[in-house]
Amino acid sequence: RSLGQVEKFNVDSIKAIVSKLSSDTEKVKTYINTATGMSCEDSTNKLLIANEAKKLAEAIKWHEGVYKANRKLGEIYFSCLKDYPKAFDAFEDNVRFAHKYDDTINEAIALETMAKAYQKISQYQKALEYYNKVLGVRSDADMQMGVLADMGVVYNAIEDYNEALATYKNSLRMLDSVAAAKHAKDIQDTLLTAGLSLNIGDIYLAMSQPDKAMENYDKVQLLSIAINDTYLQIAGLIGIGKTYKLKTNYLEAIKQYQVALLKCREINEFRDEVKILNELANTYHDMFVYDKALLYADSSLRLAEDQSYLDLLPKSYITSGNIYIKQNKFDLAVPALQKALTIAQKNSGLDDERDAWMSLSIAYGNKGEDKEALEAFKNFITIRDSISKVEKENEFIKRALEADFRNQKMKDSLYQQGIYERTIGRQKTFTYTSFAGLILVVLLTFFIYRNYNIQRKYNELLSREKKGHLAHIEAQSNVLSDIAHIQAHHVRGPVSTILGLVQLFNFDDPTDPINKEVIEGLGVVTEKLDNVVKEVIIKENKLRYGKDDDRPMPNNS
Repeated sequence: RSLGQVEKFNVDSIKAIVSKLSSDTEKVKTYINTATGMSCEDSTNKLLIANEAKKLAEAIKWHEGVYKANRKLGEIYFSCLKDYPKAFDAFEDNVRFAHKYDDTINEAIALETMAKAYQKISQYQKALEYYNKVLGVRSDADMQMGVLADMGVVYNAIEDYNEALATYKNSLRMLDSVAAAKHAKDIQDTLLTAGLSLNIGDIYLAMSQPDKAMENYDKVQLLSIAINDTYLQIAGLIGIGKTYKLKTNYLEAIKQYQVALLKCREINEFRDEVKILNELANTYHDMFVYDKALLYADSSLRLAEDQSYLDLLPKSYITSGNIYIKQNKFDLAVPALQKALTIAQKNSGLDDERDAWMSLSIAYGNKGEDKEALEAFKNFITIRDSISKVEKENEFIKRALEADFRNQKMKDSLYQQGIYERTIGRQKTFTYTSFAGLILVVLLTFFIYRNYNIQRKYNELLSREKKGHLAHIEAQSNVLSDIAHIQAHHVRGPVSTILGLVQLFNFDDPTDPINKEVIEGLGVVTEKLDNVVKEVIIKENKLRYGKDDDRPMPNNS
């Protein structure tokens, strides 16, 4: 074991031990290995040992030792001390050192190290800048393929899907070219091909292009079977399940998840098992089969807790909380959502924290605890706006905005409007066929037009109002944001559920018992859509006339 793992030591004692080694290069290696073995809790000594390695490597002019020592120093500053400027200074030392001696391989490695570090702290513009610098250096094909794949991950993170696809496909073409030069594809090449195809499938899924996503996930399945890689096969099955769910083919999605679940249990792959159980819970939730949904949610929770997967626990608790809300078990929903919130806050998981606050506001509201519901909703708005602010700071997200906003309030309002308009652009007029005496027609166009008209009038008013009216404008912005949120998130789910339920109806045998469950489910979702429409009307009336009910006002315009 490394010297840093002894219970009691000081730097002088370690230097004394290292001095007995005959080779200077071995001394440098021992210093670096010792620093590696020490925990971040002793970061001061960890840093001193790494500096000893660098001083000795420079003294004996051992270039490889200098590179390793600088990387180790950068890691300590970055991971242990969170001193990012000093971390990047250490990484930059390697760039300068390699460039001085025309060492293109180590220069590329140093630049890639910096790019990955910027990516970890979500400075995506800087990450892309340094990934492009790696491509500009005469690095080998393997590194270029890896860099292109990493760039795809960054573009995906900032939702620049076209660029993500371009970089993934470039990496795939380069991989095919390398394999052709070798006249064969080895297992590593196949793994890389499958990994890139999986990422491309995820991009198409995010772009709501299920057919193209399925094409890539099927490719992953074929490759995983060819090399007998169960982990890849599980990833492909999860992707296929998500694709069927996007197409509202819930039964086929469940079938794929169940196969993936069996594969996980064959190899004790617990992390993916937790994710799949949660996916199954959410799928049954969307089908209004709450008993089964809760069964899978509980299984996901227990496994995540047993394996201490703190990053997965919040989503499992949120899923359970949402199911309890649907079952009107609000006293059970609140504790589950509070647990999700506590863990998400410790993990700095803003997305999970936002979702937990939103569900808590609904649970409190249904319990009649209006004060708590309002506080939870305010926290939801704060987290949501915080996430939006981080995204807007990115240069690529800014390019997606329609204009250069003048102040933060306008940014938030117009950003929500942008999301709203894109969502409406994707929606179509939904008409649902009657059967067994039940006719369900959902007409949304009228409300969409009215919301658009309100937004247009609001923009005109905003340009004319003076500073003394800003408080009133801000209140209008919040209401419009809520309306956009309702339209974007509370309508699509029930509509997708209706499509799925229609597929389940047995037209060949009207006496099939499942038909009764389908009809009951349609009744539930109809009531939910009616409540959504009423909620939109209430918010509209409050915005325009200051009244808090859903009775329409006469149109005097």
